[in-house]
Amino acid sequence: MRRPDNGHNSERGERGFTLVEVVLVLIISAILVTVALRSGVSISDAAKVEETKQELEALEFAIVGNPSLYNNGVRADFGYVGDVGAMPLNLNALAANPGLATWKGPYIKPRFSQVSNDFTLDAWGAPYLYAGGIAITSSGSGSSIVKTVGNSTDNLLRNTLNGTVLDVDGTAPGITHYDSIALTLDVPNGAGGVTTRSATPDESGYFSLDSIPIGNHPLRAVYMPTDDTVATFGSTLPGSSSTVELRFAANLWGATAPGGLVLVANSDTVGGSPPCTDIILWITNTSGSAITLSSFSFTWSTPTSYYGEVRFGSQEVFDMDGSPRGVSGTTYTMSSPQTVNVGQSVRIRVQDFRQNNTGGGGSGVSMSNVDMTMTLSDGSIIAVSLPPCP
Repeated sequence: MRRPDNGHNSERGERGFTLVEVVLVLIISAILVTVALRSGVSISDAAKVEETKQELEALEFAIVGNPSLYNNGVRADFGYVGDVGAMPLNLNALAANPGLATWKGPYIKPRFSQVSNDFTLDAWGAPYLYAGGIAITSSGSGSSIVKTVGNSTDNLLRNTLNGTVLDVDGTAPGITHYDSIALTLDVPNGAGGVTTRSATPDESGYFSLDSIPIGNHPLRAVYMPTDDTVATFGSTLPGSSSTVELRFAANLWGATAPGGLVLVANSDTVGGSPPCTDIILWITNTSGSAITLSSFSFTWSTPTSYYGEVRFGSQEVFDMDGSPRGVSGTTYTMSSPQTVNVGQSVRIRVQDFRQNNTGGGGSGVSMSNVDMTMTLSDGSIIAVSLPPCP
């Protein structure tokens, strides 16, 4: 007997996918495509965030400089603020001069020449938000990415520069010379110009200048009696109290000060009537040639007093017994030049110190125990410490 034909089993094995199977495949494919798309968007956004952060850092360096750039141990880059002395009003001022003489940019350049302002747009094409302060904000991602260029505008614009001024061997000016030193610092004023800040050191040579913007600014010290000058740059860092030392190239107030005239030891005395209102001292020409003098000044800090007459030897070279009288630190031209020959000693008498510079001068003032400096036109600086009144 023949077995039944099982051909219908072969037909079942060759049939296609059922509807349910097709639907499942489509669902799985859609899920995979969605995941892939979301992953691609995430990767793209991450790249744009990183690109924007890098550009924000470049904008920070353009405004306040790159703190890692140094030259000979001194920070070399302070950006727009270091040159102008103010925050930029907008980001375009970093690439194009807004009409300021101290502007030395461009401080930033567009990445593509076809888009001149691309540095003002974040990676999503949205403009950076900047209003002249310390914060730059990107909003293109839908959330804010903020870059601050400093702790505050005060940290960038109002700092302090401290320092000391000494002569070549490290001697401080002392009470005799400190007020004969003029210090000046040139700083940008924020409007395209330059402002000069001035100071006088104290007896130790210390000085301080405030409200200084960040940057390297020209600093000079002039010793006025001899016109000696020393110059450097005062480097001011953000939010700091920076320090600098200036040293003259000459021994201006040490043991061997310039000029050929020196004080005869123990020759300085006080006397006169009223008591101790005159001072007397002797100077000697120790140079190898005759010295002709045409001007002089006497400088002291206390007491407040004014003199009426000065004599070189027997010659009266200054007579102002009326008003005004001789003032501390003021240079006067002699009524006639005085020559001191080689090896010659000359007696100098400064007379009639009184309390007022008007009329008769008021009461006499004792010059007992006063520290005083006489500066002469040849550059000689004679420092005396007057003895007690006898």
